[in-house]
Amino acid sequence: MSTIDRSLPAVNTPGRVPSEDHHTILHDARAVCGRIPPLWDLRNFVAVNPFLGFAGQTLDAAARDIADGHDAAVLPAVETYRSRWKAGQFGAEDLASSARRTHARSEALESMLHGVLRGDRETPKRRRFVVPTAAEHFDAMHGTEWSQRFAKSVARWCSVHASRGEASWSVPSGLALYASWREAAEHDRTLEIDGLSGLRRFVASLPVSPEAALDLAVSSLGIRPELRDRYLYRLLGGVFGWASYYRRLAWERDPAAVGEVVDLLAIRAVLELALVKLGGSEQKVRLTLATGIVEAEATEDESIRLALQDALEDGFVRGLSGRFRAADAGAKAVRPSVQAVFCIDVRSEVIRRHLEAQDASIETRGFAGFFGVALGWNDEGGSSARCPVLLKPSVEVGAGCCGGSHGCGHGEAKAATDKSSVDISAVQAAPASNFSYVEWLGLFYGIRLASDALVYGRDAARPEDDAPLGLDPIGGRGGIAVESRASIAAGILKNMGFVGANARPGGDASANFARIVMLCGHEGRSANNPHAAGLDCGACGGHGGAVNARVAAALLNDREVRIGLRALGWAVPADTHFLPAVHDTSIDEVRLLDLAAVPASHSADIARLRARLEAAGVETRHERAQFLGLVGKPKGILERILQRRAKDWSEVRPEWALARNAAFIAARRSRTRGVDLGGRTFLHEYDHTLDTDGSVLGLILAAPVVVASWINLQYFGSTVDNRAFGSGDKTLHNRVGSLGVVLGNGGDLRPGLPLQSVVGSDGKPYHEPMRLQVVVEAPTEFIDSVLRNLPGVCDLLDNGWIRLFALEPNGARTRRYLGIGSWELV
Repeated sequence: MSTIDRSLPAVNTPGRVPSEDHHTILHDARAVCGRIPPLWDLRNFVAVNPFLGFAGQTLDAAARDIADGHDAAVLPAVETYRSRWKAGQFGAEDLASSARRTHARSEALESMLHGVLRGDRETPKRRRFVVPTAAEHFDAMHGTEWSQRFAKSVARWCSVHASRGEASWSVPSGLALYASWREAAEHDRTLEIDGLSGLRRFVASLPVSPEAALDLAVSSLGIRPELRDRYLYRLLGGVFGWASYYRRLAWERDPAAVGEVVDLLAIRAVLELALVKLGGSEQKVRLTLATGIVEAEATEDESIRLALQDALEDGFVRGLSGRFRAADAGAKAVRPSVQAVFCIDVRSEVIRRHLEAQDASIETRGFAGFFGVALGWNDEGGSSARCPVLLKPSVEVGAGCCGGSHGCGHGEAKAATDKSSVDISAVQAAPASNFSYVEWLGLFYGIRLASDALVYGRDAARPEDDAPLGLDPIGGRGGIAVESRASIAAGILKNMGFVGANARPGGDASANFARIVMLCGHEGRSANNPHAAGLDCGACGGHGGAVNARVAAALLNDREVRIGLRALGWAVPADTHFLPAVHDTSIDEVRLLDLAAVPASHSADIARLRARLEAAGVETRHERAQFLGLVGKPKGILERILQRRAKDWSEVRPEWALARNAAFIAARRSRTRGVDLGGRTFLHEYDHTLDTDGSVLGLILAAPVVVASWINLQYFGSTVDNRAFGSGDKTLHNRVGSLGVVLGNGGDLRPGLPLQSVVGSDGKPYHEPMRLQVVVEAPTEFIDSVLRNLPGVCDLLDNGWIRLFALEPNGARTRRYLGIGSWELV
């Protein structure tokens, strides 16, 4: 490329007068930054709705904006629906239902949809309207690649700047993103060597604040006000992953804040201005910028695709509605032998079904895997939030029952750990060490690699699964205040759907609680997997759920808490013991925890439960085998095969995690017990007759349903357009410390899921993109009354991001939500 050598243009100093439009420029910029979803780091990787910032728009309108601004597809191509239609997944009645809800002229739309699916009518298309960046205009004029060069350059600096929290040498000045970039860019010759001569002097003359720089760039470029938000949104192209990373840093302080995403936008904007001023085509570029919109290639109309998506999902819901069991009104309460409370995670549905099949006296329930304790966990590895990212930890608990003050040795063990001269995991995570890690450790790590390659041994339990813990504060900090414990415990029991002191009609209070109530968290297991946290519990902030189960069980077993519970109306029988456990979803093994605390009188109960869990694990592994390419393998060796896969660092798919998730059911387990839901459904225990004020349903809709929708839409986006919303082929991943992954040797931080998490080895999608179909067993009027206090949930429903259905509590009919006060029979 020939060198661009232009004299330095006049740019005002940091004391420049703001433009007349600076308030609206900054307002538009912050609004665009607010559309960026947060992205959690690899240690705490959780699913995030990639369309989070568009919840206030209808899905098809958002799909158009995203297609025009981000060159990304939100909805599958029509061919996907055609193949599903030919496979019989939806039919004529579903098309009629979708057309009726979509358009006043439903017959004409229905006829057109039939023609499109048959292939004898052309799919309606629309022209995309793009507001290109200045760099894109320049590249089109001169055949250059400045748009890509700028994106890569900015992404490279983000990786350096973001690592400041992991390596103290990364950014010694500790400046914010724009300020640190400006300081470095005054000396960095890279883009000048590439051909943009004079850039360093240009940067030196820029305002020192990102807001002033953004105002200068946008006002100087002359972007038409009505197109400004489209231009700014497109300007974040190529750095959406890094924008999401910085959005998360702000989100953790305030979900409405955008933080350093504005800095990132300012950097992109001033580079645009630099190219216009220094590139030699200022007048031409300004003219095209003033013109604004450019018609891009035609794309299949999003409204048509959404109508087909509705029809596909209608077919799924019809099948689901026909499988609910009849209501068991008036059934006599019988004390179960075991009550097993699992996380609502779709993987739990399979093992719950097989556990209940082992023994009719076993009752399973579904509840968010943090078990109602918004926990902050502290150990020598640092602090982590063990609760949904929508919540903040309300209590802090640490490893160690007493910090060693009682002579138990736990304090000495921690002290010995602290004296370690090298923290190997920290060295491995530091971005600067990625390519030298093995060289530093030499032969020792070579032996380790050889051992891993041969898959010797079996992974030990996570330290936190068995670490001593207590409810009391340690060193005057953390713990759960004594006066709060009973109320927290009562909230846990209420939200799990247990019955208080007033027993079910015709029964006694003991029928409400089994002798063993197992609280089962879950965790995954894999080797050489940057996204390993994605296999863990999203309700626990991307961590295993064992600690949450252990803390909840310890709280509910506490003698003083039991006394307090009785005063609050909860008659928990003296012989009821809450037992923590953890479900390893990679091998479908349930491990019982804190067995030393189980009374000797319950030893036979534990033995029976262990046997039932082992049998359920065998059947669950057998069911999962067909989806992992293990059809025909004897049941007896599947556990060994899955253990090997979980430890094999070359295995790209140790399990499917939450792929194929499609529905969320909040109902009594009696409505779905024995029904094979195919591991596609989040199951939450809910009985509206126990929820007189609607507070439990409000909590379910505002928290677990929203978290499940994040999971659902992350899988949806990562499947439909993995380039934009996923993280690509995991065999090409390079870690940026613990911040995230890039493809190959650099570029944008990749959000979302790897291809291998949603696409099979045959190259065909394994995950089927469906929005979350939420089914609540309650009267429609009751659901309406709860929704009136949940505007954020109504946005998701009314704009088509999730769908809601009401299951009659004493009947079999299901109604579809059309808006508050408006429902129709399915």
